[in-house]
Amino acid sequence: MAEHHPLRTADQEPKTAEFASLNAAAERRAKECRSAVMPSLKHLNFRDYDRVYEPSDDTYLLIDAIGYDVDATEQSEGDDGTMLHSNMLQTIEIGCGTGTPTVYLAKRIRGIHAIRIAKATAESNGISTEHFQAVQCDLASQLIEKMEGKVDVLIFNPPYVPTPDDEVGSSGIEASWADRALPQIARLLAFPNGVAYMVTVDDNYPEQITQTMDELYGIKVVPWLRRRAHNEYLTIQRMTPTRPFRKTNINE
Repeated sequence: MAEHHPLRTADQEPKTAEFASLNAAAERRAKECRSAVMPSLKHLNFRDYDRVYEPSDDTYLLIDAIGYDVDATEQSEGDDGTMLHSNMLQTIEIGCGTGTPTVYLAKRIRGIHAIRIAKATAESNGISTEHFQAVQCDLASQLIEKMEGKVDVLIFNPPYVPTPDDEVGSSGIEASWADRALPQIARLLAFPNGVAYMVTVDDNYPEQITQTMDELYGIKVVPWLRRRAHNEYLTIQRMTPTRPFRKTNINE
């Protein structure tokens, strides 16, 4: 990560036993999963990392979470509707940087069509860029009209800006990614099998994000993999729609 945060305070502890149990399960899952093999970044140099974020602990946990679901799919005889499989063709990575998570997914599931990706990383890893399109825009704003309700996999490693509950719904820049990215995620995910993976730290107040996504958009959020990195906890939040997006929910 580009920055570290203080250890969580008392008000950042889970408010319910249920969420604490979900966090504990995510920690166990992170210990049990295979370590994902990082895509090659040999094409990048030090100057490139002045412009994009260098993969770190959060990136590793993110691709571990994706790999966990791909492994679960490969080991399963059936499809429970939430696993990652070759029929999931539409993928968006918001704020892709090096494109590491999407390239990892593309290597694991051949034929995937990525909307946001660093093409050089794909090419360096032997992934054809014929069906890859990189779009420079504000979050996924320019993609919503075309991709609403069509995205099978969405990946988001947001900036580490605290988003406590009193900031979700505010108009300040401090709430920019939470207040605007969350409804975009809800609009983009395909129902019923779309899945999003989002990185959070505890000072993002993920339990509040979970409640907001459920109440406003019918998106189920589960802490999926969780691991301590230096002085903070990183968690991959796994999001799946429980109903189609309703136009009346638009709040951007």
